[in-house]
Amino acid sequence: MNAKNYSLISLILRIAIGSLFLGTGLIKISGGIDGTIAYYMSMFEKTIFPIFLIKLHASIIIFVELFLAVWLLSGIQLRKAWIFSILTLISLAFGMIFTYKFNVVSDNYIYVVISCLGLLLEPYDTYRKQ
Repeated sequence: MNAKNYSLISLILRIAIGSLFLGTGLIKISGGIDGTIAYYMSMFEKTIFPIFLIKLHASIIIFVELFLAVWLLSGIQLRKAWIFSILTLISLAFGMIFTYKFNVVSDNYIYVVISCLGLLLEPYDTYRKQ
């Protein structure tokens, strides 16, 4: 495979993970911050996490997901965008462990692997902004 193919694969990965964050952010916007907080409280109320942390996370995750979508799709400072995406996905997977939703956990770790591949291919991405 040549660098041009790596560049195209990197772009496809950015679109895939960027659209994932965009979709999840837009779904949460439709419920509003209060709806997202209520949903998170119903999922995490019987976990070890304190209520204030659940509410804080639910309040900011909408903006984090939308920000990451725009960041990845724009290609600006792509290495940092991939690293922040990986850390966000790991934190989401870790939290879901305590809700016993292991299918969601495994999906998130697949997204982490895809994002790691994006990070690996970042130097070849000619579609990114330097």
